[in-house]
Amino acid sequence: MHRNLTELENKILNRIHFYVTHNKKVGIDVIAKDCFVSKATVIKLAKKLGFSGYSEMFYVSLASQRHKHALNFFETQSEEDEKAEAHISVFSDLLTQNRHSKIYLDSLGICDCAKEYYLQKLLIFGFDVASCYHFEAFKVEHPGLYLFFSYSGNRSEIIEKVSVASENGFKVIAFTAHKDSHLGKIADYVIELEGAHAEKEEYHPDFFTANLIILLEKTLSHYSRELYGE
Repeated sequence: MHRNLTELENKILNRIHFYVTHNKKVGIDVIAKDCFVSKATVIKLAKKLGFSGYSEMFYVSLASQRHKHALNFFETQSEEDEKAEAHISVFSDLLTQNRHSKIYLDSLGICDCAKEYYLQKLLIFGFDVASCYHFEAFKVEHPGLYLFFSYSGNRSEIIEKVSVASENGFKVIAFTAHKDSHLGKIADYVIELEGAHAEKEEYHPDFFTANLIILLEKTLSHYSRELYGE
C-alpha cells in the first residue's frame, strides 16, 4: 500500500502494477474500466504522484519493472566454493613468486581473446609478461611462468611447446576444460574451468572464456590484498 493514498487510489496502482509485471501495455480506458472509475480519476492520481498524466505514470512503471529483470552477474555473487578458492589462492601465490620473472602467455583457438585480456591486465599490474610465439623466447635469464590456454588441451603442438618451456625452467600452468587432456597431464599445475562445446547449428552458451576472465579478476583481487594488505 502506498502512503497518503486512498484505498481506491491504491486499487488503481495495483491494477497498473498487474499489467506492468506481465509486460502488457494498456491504455487508460482499460485501467478505468477494471477499477470502475472514470479516466479523470486515473489522471488525477497520476498528477498526485508527480506525473504529467497517465501515459508517463504507466511507462515509467513499465521501464522500472524491466530494469529489475536486467541481468547483472556481479551484483549478487555467491561465495566461491572451496575448489575455486584454492585455485585462486595458488594462482595468486604463483604470480607473487614470479613477480620479477618472465611470464609468457600462449593459447590455441578461441582462447586467444582471453590470452590478450590476461596480457593487458598483467602488464597493468607490473608483470614482465608477453605473448610467446617462438621457442627461442624461452631462453631467458629469469624464467617464470608459462600460462597455456586451451579448451580441449589435446592439440599436438601443445606438447612440444610445453616441453621446451619446461626444459628452460618455466613452470607451466594449464587453463583448460579438460584436466585429463595432453596439456593437463604435462603441466605443473592445472586449472580446469567449466566449458561446453557447441556447434553453430545447435549453439549453447559456452562460458569457458568468461570463466577465464573472471578467474583472473578474482586472482588479481586476492593478489592485491596479499601484496598491499587491503
